[in-house]
Amino acid sequence: MEEKKDTHPEEVADLCARVAARLIDSITRTAQIASSATPEMQELTAQWIELVGREVLNKVHGQQEVDIEELARSIGITPSSVLSILLALHRRGRTNITHLRCVPGKGTNEDICHCMMEE
Repeated sequence: MEEKKDTHPEEVADLCARVAARLIDSITRTAQIASSATPEMQELTAQWIELVGREVLNKVHGQQEVDIEELARSIGITPSSVLSILLALHRRGRTNITHLRCVPGKGTNEDICHCMMEE
């Protein structure tokens, strides 16, 4: 027979409030980015990606394997950003990604603001 879990209304309300806050934060950020996507901002973003992309290429030059976390720390960006830039470089033909090794995650989403995470 199925066990019934005790669900406290306060916990459910708190969880719903957190989910709603994350959604509102995401929608707000998306709207802010979209409203400021002027040609000048798009060019500045492209220049930043090009600049960081060159830094990534300088660090991985001649290496067969790259430690994403170490590379991210050395440049000062997140591992997700390093992966995004490597993918952009791959799509532009500036590097070739041939292998990818994955390990179990830490159970947290690093792209979500830590203020929204449960402790």
